[in-house]
Amino acid sequence: MVAVGAVLALAGCSATGSDGADGSTEPRVDATPTMLKTAGVSFPLDAYEATPEQHNTLTRAQGVLTSQCMARFGFTYQAPEQPTPSASKSNARIFGLVDLDTAAQYGYLNPEMANTPAEAPATEALSRAEQLALSGEEDLDPADLPSNLEEAERTSGSDLRFNGKQVPMGGCVRESFLKLYARKANEVDILFVFNLKSEAESKAREDSRVRAADKRWSTCMAKAGYTVTDPMKAAEQMGIAGPELSSPRAVTAAKADVRCKQQVNLVGVRYTVTKAYQQQLIEEHAETLALVREQLKSRLLLAASLTN
Repeated sequence: MVAVGAVLALAGCSATGSDGADGSTEPRVDATPTMLKTAGVSFPLDAYEATPEQHNTLTRAQGVLTSQCMARFGFTYQAPEQPTPSASKSNARIFGLVDLDTAAQYGYLNPEMANTPAEAPATEALSRAEQLALSGEEDLDPADLPSNLEEAERTSGSDLRFNGKQVPMGGCVRESFLKLYARKANEVDILFVFNLKSEAESKAREDSRVRAADKRWSTCMAKAGYTVTDPMKAAEQMGIAGPELSSPRAVTAAKADVRCKQQVNLVGVRYTVTKAYQQQLIEEHAETLALVREQLKSRLLLAASLTN
């Protein structure tokens, strides 16, 4: 479902698939919503990932597991607090800058960066021993790390010992990760859904309907005096970077950019096409995604038992 206010109207679009540049058949799109923003919108693959609130629970649970591990070696450790992702801001810039108010206030600067404190709160420095227990040996080859908890329990740990106990390979951080995200050999890689999203995004970029919308946007920008071809790299193509991202020049360009995106309904086209590719991938990987959903549910039950 699209967030309230995101869809203004429904306009007719291609009711059948079309032939892509490589000769493949592009997924069917029945209708394209007219959209001005993407903040809070959802995509089909979102259903297989933790929500922002669930993500926060999982992060806190991993912190508890890390603290428990460190305690075995005689160390008191408190995982640093992590900001809770905002559901209302999720996907806000998935198609680049699309909000006119944001463009007028910040130009191309991401507000999340603009509102980040210049310095993170100071944390107590760890001793050399604590750092080794937390993260393991510095010269450790990632390929030597156990890929799941079952494997870790079958193999010996590292050569490090504290409080008479052997430090696990990769330290307490690795152990806590395995206990929460990779307990058994058949656990689906936690990046599986992320990789599917990336695949859908790549396919959508090359889709004829998206490329046509990009071209219309580029023509609109040319009329406004800007030579750009990629809506996702507009600032870069105009040579706007670093401190200039929120400069008066950037604000002027950003407003023109967003207005052109609105004029050609670039957000609506990209959203609809990306959804279609995600749905296609869901059908192709239905069995694995069913496991993803089951394992996420089990993971959340464990996290709840650690944090409640």
